[in-house]
Amino acid sequence: MLLLAAVLALGFDLGGYPLFDPDEGRNAEVAREMAAANDYVLPHFDGLPYLDKPIVYFASAAAVMEVLGPTETAARLPAYLFTLATLIVVVWFVRRRWGTDAGWLAALALATMPLVLAYARATIMDSALAFCTTLAILAFWDERPVLAWAAIGLGAITKGPVAILIPLATLIPYSLLTGPPGPPRRLGRLFPLAGLGVFALVALPWFLAVSHRVPEFPHYVFVRETFERVTTKSFHRTAPFWYYLPIVPVAAFPWIVPALGGLKDWRWAWLARRVNVRAQESIFLACWVLGPLLFFTLNQSKLPQYMLPLMPPFALAAARLLTRQASELSGGIGVGRRTYAVIAALLGVALVSLTIWLPAPISLTPGERAAIPQTALALGIALLISAALVWYAGRVERPRPALAVMGYALTVIALPIVSGRLLAAVGEDRSSATLARVIQNVRPLMEGVEDVEVVAVAAFPTSLPFYLGRPIPVATATARELTSNFVIDYQDQFRRDSTSPLKPAEYWRGRARKCPTPAVFIARASDARVRGQLDSVLPLLAVEGKYAAYGPCAASSAR
Repeated sequence: MLLLAAVLALGFDLGGYPLFDPDEGRNAEVAREMAAANDYVLPHFDGLPYLDKPIVYFASAAAVMEVLGPTETAARLPAYLFTLATLIVVVWFVRRRWGTDAGWLAALALATMPLVLAYARATIMDSALAFCTTLAILAFWDERPVLAWAAIGLGAITKGPVAILIPLATLIPYSLLTGPPGPPRRLGRLFPLAGLGVFALVALPWFLAVSHRVPEFPHYVFVRETFERVTTKSFHRTAPFWYYLPIVPVAAFPWIVPALGGLKDWRWAWLARRVNVRAQESIFLACWVLGPLLFFTLNQSKLPQYMLPLMPPFALAAARLLTRQASELSGGIGVGRRTYAVIAALLGVALVSLTIWLPAPISLTPGERAAIPQTALALGIALLISAALVWYAGRVERPRPALAVMGYALTVIALPIVSGRLLAAVGEDRSSATLARVIQNVRPLMEGVEDVEVVAVAAFPTSLPFYLGRPIPVATATARELTSNFVIDYQDQFRRDSTSPLKPAEYWRGRARKCPTPAVFIARASDARVRGQLDSVLPLLAVEGKYAAYGPCAASSAR
């Protein structure tokens, strides 16, 4: 019942707020263009090849858009479905190994982690990657390497070589640590010929098809997007080595508390790792966290969502410990209950206090400032109730396991339900939905012209083409506004095509002066230089979120 509630909460009101720029807007537009062109091989963004990410999520969203149309729900639905698939894999595996109760509890723990919730509702491919890596790692552990390599192949065409690295960074250390002393013979079992063949069968066809159409693709994906992303700072996502230390506890909260309850036995697990199955399970879950975490820590490119594939081992560890100790009637369901109750209570009080004192950053919009106290109050109350439930249910003299589990799950289940107003306010600031409505309400008084043209000037709201339903030209000197390293690297080639949306930086001046058809010009609201130039020749139409619209440059009427 709790798992069903968590699944419903994950999908609650998926389309109730606009797409967030830049990532959601860009990925949704790639899927929209794929569906519109019926080209499920080569992704395009604003009419240009988009090869910064592989095909699986774009194709999934495009297929949903074929049925539901280009909506926010259709763009986000694949992330939700991939998350559900991950939960099914977890239930399937854990029930067979540790029993039915542990299976349901592991899935519930995973479904009620903040990071899992966030990316189950986002048009980003990390939920799909987490499904592939979870299936691969559990299949390896279950001695099904062919299935594991099939999942890795799917992951490779979902988010690239990182889908290979995460399972191997888990399984290679585990095999070396738990195998018999001497030559690491167990490593060979990770690379069966049948498994590698299945990997090639899944991953290579799309790679070869794109390489045939875009010969530069192999160099770009292996050198630019993989080697340079890992070893250089050119992607501007650098962060200190301790970047993930505060992220992981928040991402896996609250289940990280019981998951770490077994740390007191670490010495026994280490000494018994080659002979005891229970110790090997502990080592396996530790390798699943620490192996990939070490790689991502050393990686020059760092983002919070990179931790998503590391959430399942926390869920499995929590379920394993809680169900085992509860069945032993040792009060184990209360493992870490004092720690959790104190943390949850302090967080609850802190959130409730935001209704009285809000240390608001300057960047908050009025809508966000108004929505935060309401959301914080609801979440604060949920945390306080959660702390009380876990504390009460974990009493040694009368443990109430189901009530404790409800306490752990309550806050994240409530989160999407109580945060709707805040998400809508953030969407208004970080999306182009309102700007698109303003542009669509401009009706040109010119015979034969139905819609005004839109020209982006040194700016590019990534969701604007999605909401307008068409690519838009961009007047840019660097092409960085399109957020595609592939387009930046090969912009000279694209600019030679007269039909390309990439235009010279001064293109907008001639377009505004001659104005053969009505056009609206978009600039960043904070770009004083460009806005000053536009102000001198065009009227200001609107300022919405982070962008300003000028024009139209021909006779029209605004409804």
